[in-house]
Amino acid sequence: MSHTDIYQQIWESDENQFSVSARNSSGDWEDKNADILLDEQVKASGKPGIDLATRPLFYKVNEDKLFDKKLTYVNFIQLLDNYTIRTLDPEFTPDQEEQEQRDFINLIISTKPIQITLEYINQELGANLSQIQFKAKLQRIWFELYTNYYNGKSTHFASGFEHVFVGEGKFNIRSGNNLDNLGTISGYHSWVKFYLDEQNQRVNFLGYKYDLKGKAGSNNPNVVTLQMLQDVTDMRGNIIAQLFKKKGGFFVGPSPECEIAMATVAYFQSIDGLIRDRQRISINDANYNLVLYRSTNPNGSRGEFIRSFFPIFLGNDGVKEPEMNRPEIVPIDNIIKNDGSVVIVAALPNPEGSDTGGREWVELKNVTNSPINLTGWEMQDKMGRPESLSGTLEPNEVKRFPVRRSSNSSMQMTNKSGLIAVFDNQLQQVATVKYSRANSGEIIQFTN
Repeated sequence: MSHTDIYQQIWESDENQFSVSARNSSGDWEDKNADILLDEQVKASGKPGIDLATRPLFYKVNEDKLFDKKLTYVNFIQLLDNYTIRTLDPEFTPDQEEQEQRDFINLIISTKPIQITLEYINQELGANLSQIQFKAKLQRIWFELYTNYYNGKSTHFASGFEHVFVGEGKFNIRSGNNLDNLGTISGYHSWVKFYLDEQNQRVNFLGYKYDLKGKAGSNNPNVVTLQMLQDVTDMRGNIIAQLFKKKGGFFVGPSPECEIAMATVAYFQSIDGLIRDRQRISINDANYNLVLYRSTNPNGSRGEFIRSFFPIFLGNDGVKEPEMNRPEIVPIDNIIKNDGSVVIVAALPNPEGSDTGGREWVELKNVTNSPINLTGWEMQDKMGRPESLSGTLEPNEVKRFPVRRSSNSSMQMTNKSGLIAVFDNQLQQVATVKYSRANSGEIIQFTN
């Protein structure tokens, strides 16, 4: 077997993988029934303060599958909150977290991607590991804490799992009214974590960031290269830092065991001297540079732990798709409209006290001379989460509609960088407005 063919074999063996669909050139979904609908939208501006992507990256994810306890995602998700994001903060691994690590390894060890990995490193690379020894090796290279030395600086309490799937932040904690603190984040190569962070408004997708010449984007839904801004909050939900990632990326759809398997193969290939830091591979006719960094010792040599793992998309079959294969990109200013039959008059995104129980609201006005039946209409926030409308707007009537926040998937207005959209019963855009910041108790006026 070729040392690059193993990645295709692992990918094909992934029984728990999510199907993924992007939009076609008309803006419709290639497969609206896919587990993941990926909405890359627009090229990032390159600046943290400019957000051209008006919708989340993940338009839809099959949460029944994501939280199915028979699969590995639930155990994987349990591991994500076991780390402090700030590199200066010490890490400790209590007994409960060690047990979560063991439970995860015990769960994935019998999956096909991991079994193929063990067979490959034994037969092709001469590792000669038993399953028990292999489990111990996975525990060590992925979860054991180590110190990484790079460019004369040391990062303590590092681990492969934390860097690859969670991310490590460098920032100073905000104090007082200082709102200018902008840190950076490294790692963070997990589609699962990005989706969960989007759902909880901890991360903001700023647009895609591919290096392919002459291309708008990848046209490959199984990978994304992006620009992002992550909020770091304290226990009360106050933002204490923002972390900017100018360019990052991850596979979209593979299960945790598939990603662990591919990275582990690359790790053993690196140990065996077959690769240095990266190698060119092909998966389903898409070409990648697969990057695997091992930890760095004080003398600059490579260490025995996984430092980072991520894909760099190079194009499909080495051919860069023409611009016409991407949906038309609509700049944000062109979708902001408030001059239709129904307009957004005002909103209260940040009521004093609790945001729940319908205390947030939006006022709509029928500017026509005829009644408008709102059955089947809905409002949406920036994340595309809906709030259903009902009743009738009489001619020139202004009516206030509560935002109930009835579930995590319902409309929720943010206190900054918000967007409110109204769609009719054919899901055609009727009105859209945006706002930059909403102070406590402030009613934002959009029209008279």
